[in-house]
Amino acid sequence: MTETNFISTAATGTNINGMNGCEDYSRWWRIYRKVEHPNSRLICLPHAGGSASFYRNWAQDLPTNIELAAIQYPGHEDRLNEPLVNDMNELVNGICDSACRGGLLNRPYMIFGHSMGGYVAYELCREIRKRGLKEPYHVFISSSEAPGLKNDSNWHESSDTDLLTEVRRVYGDDNICRDTEIADMFLPVIRNDYELIEKWNPEKNQEPFKIDLSSFYADADTEMDRMKAEGWQNVTSRKFEARKFNGNHFYLIQHRREIIRSVADAARRQNTKRLMLP
Repeated sequence: MTETNFISTAATGTNINGMNGCEDYSRWWRIYRKVEHPNSRLICLPHAGGSASFYRNWAQDLPTNIELAAIQYPGHEDRLNEPLVNDMNELVNGICDSACRGGLLNRPYMIFGHSMGGYVAYELCREIRKRGLKEPYHVFISSSEAPGLKNDSNWHESSDTDLLTEVRRVYGDDNICRDTEIADMFLPVIRNDYELIEKWNPEKNQEPFKIDLSSFYADADTEMDRMKAEGWQNVTSRKFEARKFNGNHFYLIQHRREIIRSVADAARRQNTKRLMLP
């Protein structure tokens, strides 16, 4: 695995209308393979220190009737010149505002969130419901503890050396940021994202989502276990599955095609439901 699997690198992409950065909202996502009339859209949320390009290869592997929109957080990758956001509510409101204005929710859609992205997915669904917007028909949570089961930590307050050691442990790669220049660029981003996660205090849903939900985790992920994965069952009243993979916190790199098959299956079931409507 290379550092580009994990951390911000230069990237390009388009918004729903195929324009590059012409509108304010287009800064928030990247589309690496445009689909003219998608049956479904998959909105992907990156991990801490990650960026939209983590999902670049997924776009090519998805069925041609599914369009992938990868969210780009402020201060990440090609948004490095913008201020980082270390508050969950501010981040979620920014994503939701841009999705509304940019037409990201104008097709039936799913959400996939990995690690920090899973927490963002949860809060985004809460905000979407609060605003009375069309909700996703399926949410995929990957390597994220269920609300109320999140570990307490304060890594964002630690030294650069200790923070890098922790990142390498979680990412399962001792070579992350061995280059000083890369480390200097990466550390402020990962510290910011850890602060967002560690200060986030999730509120319990007063009413479960009416959304199918899948919780994926890996057997060698030191941050996860079966209880934390299955805890997501409490946030929805619809179909739920917890699925275990072989690997570490970034198991989804080696199991990408299996995950994409799960996404395609969910889209296929949704299309069948639509065809059966009177």
